Amino acid sequence: MTERICPTGKDIIVHILPIVATLYVMGVLVQLRNTALLRIALLPIIPWLAWRAASLLDFSCGDQEKAQANALFVGHMVTTCMRASIWALVQEPYVRDNVPNSGPTSVPMAFWNAWDLLSTSRGIGWNWSRGIPITRPANETSSRSRFLGYVATRIVFYGLAFDAFTEAIRSFSTNFSSWRGDTILDPSLPMISRYLRALEISYLAVWMAYFAIHWSYYSFAAVFVSVFRQKPSQWPPLYDKPWLSTSLSDLWGRRWHQMLRFPCFSCGGVPLAYLFGRPGGVLGTFLMSGIYHTIELRAVGRGGSVRAELGFFVMSGVGVLLERAWSKYVSPGRRVGGIYGWIWTFSWIAIWGIPAVDQWARAGRFEGALPGGFQPTMALLSLVLPQGVDKGFVLKCLCFGTSLPFLVYSLFNLP
Repeated sequence: MTERICPTGKDIIVHILPIVATLYVMGVLVQLRNTALLRIALLPIIPWLAWRAASLLDFSCGDQEKAQANALFVGHMVTTCMRASIWALVQEPYVRDNVPNSGPTSVPMAFWNAWDLLSTSRGIGWNWSRGIPITRPANETSSRSRFLGYVATRIVFYGLAFDAFTEAIRSFSTNFSSWRGDTILDPSLPMISRYLRALEISYLAVWMAYFAIHWSYYSFAAVFVSVFRQKPSQWPPLYDKPWLSTSLSDLWGRRWHQMLRFPCFSCGGVPLAYLFGRPGGVLGTFLMSGIYHTIELRAVGRGGSVRAELGFFVMSGVGVLLERAWSKYVSPGRRVGGIYGWIWTFSWIAIWGIPAVDQWARAGRFEGALPGGFQPTMALLSLVLPQGVDKGFVLKCLCFGTSLPFLVYSLFNLP
């Protein structure tokens, strides 16, 4: 077995650049007619290059505290392979909204638009994104300076919120601050207390993930709008108030981020829908999402239960099918919704989510922090709290004390 190496600039050029170049060429070809054979010929190259890079390069450089970097890299390699598979087999050329309707995309325009195709996950401005729900911003603007000012405030807010909820989770166990991790199901506690504790941590972990993904999204938006001159309209809101979800279909189909929707549906939903109809399409999409998240988790190098991680996503698909069965057979013509739908949705998520969050905790995912190990909430609390006060306890009170009343208030505004 080849020993993994800490990547240098030369390794990036040798192992990463060919992946980007090959995918870029496929991004050009997928916009042009009569290129199917060329795209299919290129398809095996990208998975082989991605496997070679993922199995050789160690972005933690042997430092266990940086092992999450491998998860990010391997996750990106998986989505790259999924994109390549989709682009190789697509029948109609991709068309961007800057191409006149009077004719096909020209070769020079295809080379230019390929960069945008590589950077988009929801296909905003492309014909292949039809059917992917996009949340419109409350205060839409075409001004880059105004948009960047808005983004800057979001980066600060979501960065602080992510750090606060992460530190609140760490206050449950000192091992959560370590790469070694720990279980959220404390065996020393009675069963009821054990699962209440696990539910509290899982609740905080969902908010932590929400803020972390938002922070990353707006950080990328700032770069792509300011440096690469993309339009603000290409970076609409990522979520649509997921706490208002009144069904699993509502949560996963519209309100949660849709960045993996198209690749998971294309690579998992379409094949199984061909074999088993609409139920196969639903389960296939969630199965592919589960496979992606399981690979990413295990890329950290600390194991992880495939059953727990994959089970969460598969059972989410089962829940969606149960909702459709309810609407068809139990209460014809009525969809799951309202306050009872809200209770159903988050009860189902909690039941299957606790084992998945436990795998995150065991893999040391709560030891992550903002770039550079920056911990702004602890620094701010040190300025206002007397010495000796338990900052972790204060953060738990702040996180629960702000988020729970917000959820209760939101229940009066359910659609």
